[in-house]
Amino acid sequence: MVINGHHLGTTRMSAQPEDGVVDNNLKVHATDNLYVAGSSVWASPGVSNPTLTIIALSIRLADHLAKAAENV
Repeated sequence: MVINGHHLGTTRMSAQPEDGVVDNNLKVHATDNLYVAGSSVWASPGVSNPTLTIIALSIRLADHLAKAAENV
């Protein structure tokens, strides 16, 4: 039995809406201006604590949103 405190896979990342909740830019499929940055977008856990990867994912999303805001 694996016990994990992180909610992995609850908002899975996918290319198609029928396979998951968010796209590769962490935007919820078919929903404007709603993004998810956290371990829930991964399909399965890794072998170590995901904190640094969550931070990197969040920074990537922040960069993406900043660039999108420049184009508005």
